[in-house]
Amino acid sequence: MGLLSQQRHQTILDYIRSKGRVRVTELARELGVTEVTIRRDLTQLEKNGLLKKTYGGAVPGASEMNVSVRYRQTRNLAAKRIIGRLAADLIHDGDNVYLEAGSTCYEIIPYLTHKKDLTVIVNSLHLMSRLYEQVQHKIIILGGQYRQERMDMIGPGAEMAVSQLSGYTAFTGADDISIESGISGADVATVSFTKTVLRHASRIIFVGDRSKFDKPALYKIADLDDLDAIVTNVYPGEAWAALCAEKGIDLIYETE
Repeated sequence: MGLLSQQRHQTILDYIRSKGRVRVTELARELGVTEVTIRRDLTQLEKNGLLKKTYGGAVPGASEMNVSVRYRQTRNLAAKRIIGRLAADLIHDGDNVYLEAGSTCYEIIPYLTHKKDLTVIVNSLHLMSRLYEQVQHKIIILGGQYRQERMDMIGPGAEMAVSQLSGYTAFTGADDISIESGISGADVATVSFTKTVLRHASRIIFVGDRSKFDKPALYKIADLDDLDAIVTNVYPGEAWAALCAEKGIDLIYETE
C-alpha cells in the first residue's frame, strides 16, 4: 500500500473515531477522491477489523471503539496540556470535582498539586495512576465494569455509584461538540455513563481541543444549554463566541 493510501486510511479512521458514522459521499468530498476509491479503502479497513461497512458508509469496528487510552494520550498532547492548565484555574480549594476518564482530564491533574482539600471523583485507573500521590485530596473512585483498553469503569454499577453523589463540578470531554448537536460520543456505554454523571452535577465544564469541534458523533450526550463553560486550546471562531455569549457559557482558551 502506497504512502498516499496509508495517509488516506489514517484520515478515514480519525474521521470515523470523531463522528461515529461516516458516509462514502462525505469522505470522498473531504478527501478529494472518487467514491470508488473510498469504497475500496473501506473494504480494506474492514478486512483489517478497523471498521464495519454499512449501507452507504461505515461505523467503527470493535478494535477502533476501544482505542487504547495510552495511545489517545499522545494525540494533540500540547493542546491537552494547555487545556489542563486553563481548566485547573476553575478549581478552587475545597471543591468537589469529577474528572472524566479521557486523556484531556488526565492533563488537569498536575495542576491540582498546589490546591487544598479537594474531593476528586474518577472512574479511571489511568487517572488514578496520576492522582494517587496527591495525598492532600480525598479521592473517590467509582466501581463498575472494568474496560481494559480504556482503563475505566462503566455500566450499571458505575452509574448507580455516581447517582448517589451531587454538588460536584463535572469536567467532561467527548468525541465532539457542535453548535447543532451539542456534546456527542461514539461509544454507547460511555455516553450512557456520562449522561448520568452530568445529570447529578451542579456545574458542567466541557474540555476539548479544537479538533473536537463541529463534527457530530453518533450519540448525543448533552445540549449546549447544559454547559457552564467550554475550555479549549485556541479561539474556536466567531460563531462559537457569539453562541457562548448568548447562552451565558464561559468560553476559555489560550490567548497568547
